[in-house]
Formats: sequence, C-alpha cells, structure tokens
Amino acid sequence: MFQRCFILLFFVSQVLSAQVASHIIDGTIHYYDSLHEAIESVNLLSEIEIVLLADTTIYAPLIIGDNINIRLVADNGDRTIMRGDDFLDYPLIWITGENSSLTLGKDDAQYELIIDGGHLNNPPILSGSPLITLNGLDSKLIMHDNVVLQNNYNVGLVTAETSNYKHGGGVFVRTTGDNFARPVEFIMKGGIIRGNANKAQHPQPWGGGVRVSSGIFTMENGIIMNNITARTGGGVFISPLASFKKTGGVIYGEDAPEGYQNISMDFSSTGFFTHTITVGEIEFTIFKFRNDTVKENESLSYMATITGMGTFGKGENWHDQYTVLKRNLFIAAIAVVTLLLAAGVVLFVRKKSRQKIQGKQAKTAVGDIPFSPREKEVLDMLLKGLSFKDISNNLNLSMSGVTHHSQNIYRKLGIQSRTELLVKFK
Repeated sequence: MFQRCFILLFFVSQVLSAQVASHIIDGTIHYYDSLHEAIESVNLLSEIEIVLLADTTIYAPLIIGDNINIRLVADNGDRTIMRGDDFLDYPLIWITGENSSLTLGKDDAQYELIIDGGHLNNPPILSGSPLITLNGLDSKLIMHDNVVLQNNYNVGLVTAETSNYKHGGGVFVRTTGDNFARPVEFIMKGGIIRGNANKAQHPQPWGGGVRVSSGIFTMENGIIMNNITARTGGGVFISPLASFKKTGGVIYGEDAPEGYQNISMDFSSTGFFTHTITVGEIEFTIFKFRNDTVKENESLSYMATITGMGTFGKGENWHDQYTVLKRNLFIAAIAVVTLLLAAGVVLFVRKKSRQKIQGKQAKTAVGDIPFSPREKEVLDMLLKGLSFKDISNNLNLSMSGVTHHSQNIYRKLGIQSRTELLVKFK
C-alpha cells in the first residue's frame, strides 16, 4: 500500500513538474505545458493571473489578442522566459490586441520574473526585433518591481511593412496607425530594463532600452541601464508624436560607472548621438536630450501633439542641440579671441623691442660719427622733420648751406636721402 502511494505521488510530482504555467478560473486551477497554451486559454475581459511555474524557452511570440488582460508572475522561485532561436523577426511578447493589457509582476512579488533575449547565451542569439512590442489600440503594458527585461540584441532589417513592431531593443511602443484618440501606454512602476541593444539596419536605429514612436511612456520607478543604440537615445528614445512622463526611477547616463551607462555605438561627429534619453528626431525642430544620469528625484515630461510640436515640462533640465551648438561656438569664439589677443601682445612686444634696439643702434651710430657742430644742428632738425627752408631760417643759413651740410650728413651715415635718414634713425 505504501509503495503504491509513493509511486502515485512520484507520478503526480513528475506531471506537475512538467507544467510551465497555471491560472485559476472560477476557483479551479488549470495547468499548462506552455505559456502559449495558458495565454490562448484566456478569453475573459477581467484580468487573469498566470503563474510561471518553471523556466521556459519559447520559439514563437507570445501574442496578447483583443480584450485579453493578463498578469504574469513568478512562483516558488525566480523564473525566466528565454527567447528561442526560431522566431528572431518577431518580439518575444507582442501585445497586439485592442483593449488588452499585460502586467508583469506585482507590488508584493517575492521572486524575479526575467524576460531574456538570449544575447549572453552561448552561442548568442541575435534577434530582429525587440523583447516586447506594444501596439494594440487602448492597450497597456505595466511593469512592477522584481521584473527584468534583458539581453535582447536587435540587428534585424526594418522596412516600412515591419516598422510597426520591429524597432528598439527592449520595449517598443507604437499605437497602431498613430491613433491619438486610442493611444497605447507603457507604465513602468518598477523593475529593470538592461543589456538590450538596437542596431537594426534602418535609417532610424534609435532607442536601446525603450523606444516610443507613438503612444505614452510613464516611468514611476525602476531602472534603465546598460542599453545600447546605434544612434541616439541609448536608454530611452521618445518620438515627437509620443508622450513621456518621468516622476521616479533612474536612467543612467555617460557619467555612471561602467556597466550602467546607456550609450550609443555610433559616436557621430555632430556630437548629438550619445544620449541617455532623447526626445525628437533630427529632421524635426524638436530635439532635446540628457547625456547625464537622470536621477530618482528628477522629473521630466514631454506632451506630444498630432503635429509633432509638443511641449516639455517647465523648469526641467533638458539640453538641446542648439544650446550645445551655441555653447560650442561661444567656446570657439573665446578661444579665437584669446588667440588673437595673445598674438597681438606678442607682436606689440616684438615691435617695441625692435624699436628699442633700433633706437639704441641709431644713437650709437650717430654718436660714433664725427659731425661738426653745424652738421649736428642740421641733423637734429632733419630728424624733427623740419623742411630745408625752416632749417635755413632757424639756423640763419642759406639754402645752399643747408643742402651742403645735409649731403655731408648723408655721406657720413652711408645713406642716400632724407627719407632713408628718417626711416633708419628717427
């Protein structure tokens, strides 16, 4: 009898250990061999909590359809959902249904729920899409503490046909049809987004951690760190058609320790592409950013409009490319003025030094020559610039006498004219 009970318990434990997920409907626990089965079984408008019972690797996207509202939590230990290598062109989780929601974790969760893109696997997985895409009209993604979105490396080709779900490294938010009346919203109440990269082969490879093309991103808490993009918005990229509000949490910048920084792989010569967080696009007039760490107590916001000409929160510490350009031009102007002043001082000192030397040489040359008293008087007046007529009147000499003495002076000094005399000795 005991042996039969042991065998039965062993069999039950083996069956349960094979279960990946469960949920409760109408008081009954339902077990599933895969997350796909658990999600597909939900067809109620009210939220259903799906419990992840074991680590799992998935080989097709988890799709949240119309009117599906799910909370996904870990139970009895930390749990990981790993990207497999068979669906690289699609997000690991795709919230594509209208009026749907996915909540990851909960406030009092004891265990970590990890969603992993597999880039640190051996061999590494290189995907063609973000970890999570949110684009169903009026849909929401809500993330709590003890949730980690990590290690997704997007190197895929993004075309016009696939741009509604393939942008970004970690989370991509885009309302279907850019519908402002029914926007999607990503609410980050906690957790960590880390180690994701967006190097998609596209003119706009922006946003390593979070990219919002249209819709709303609300950050109340949590950490965004160590994400990489090929151009701008290493941590977060917000399009002018998307709204953003940060009231808490940390987005690490270039001033953070190694391993925490959100950075860009393309350090462009313009100097505008290494941002922690960016709002705007290069072709738009709106373009503001932060390169430094945006700390817990710092609030930032941007409210979009349908024209893409939204408003930033008043008094917030944003930078823009024009301010940086003006600052760089001001620094360059100061450098040029300083250089010119220094050059002018050097030239002035050299000129004075040369004049002093020439004066000494002139005095020495004149003092060493045996002029007659009358020649000295004529020389003195010549150096003062007096005309021959004035010299004649002042010294009571005839014009021919002045000319005679002048010729003797020129001969003794080894010069040919009065002009040469003034240039050399005045």
